[in-house]
Amino acid sequence: MSSRLLRLVPLFAVVLALPTARASAQDKVYSLAEVNTPPKLAAPSQAMRVIQSSYPADLRNKGVAGEVEVQFVVAPTGKVEAGSVEVIDASVPQLGDAAKGAVEKLEFTPAKVNNAAVRARVVLPIAYRP
Repeated sequence: MSSRLLRLVPLFAVVLALPTARASAQDKVYSLAEVNTPPKLAAPSQAMRVIQSSYPADLRNKGVAGEVEVQFVVAPTGKVEAGSVEVIDASVPQLGDAAKGAVEKLEFTPAKVNNAAVRARVVLPIAYRP
């Protein structure tokens, strides 16, 4: 390899690394402690209906109540990111599955850092009562 080519290789490597560094800054998921404005449900009454409609009929009819805690990422668009929903805790596993499906349908006003919408991790407790 010529010495001129060897001098260009490190420069080329630096140029390739720059877009990756920029992309990772945009991909950051903020905690609620890091944002200026936390995400909020866009339509709380609609969210309540979505969650209540997710309550499995067999459990509701049997009077089975329970609590679920889910964690997910709200995108800068206010949508819950596909595949980001995780059940942290569920007193009844079937309710955890129901909550996971319901949360994927919710919409939020996004979190903001310095007036810019950002990705943010949210933990949401959900209570199912017959």
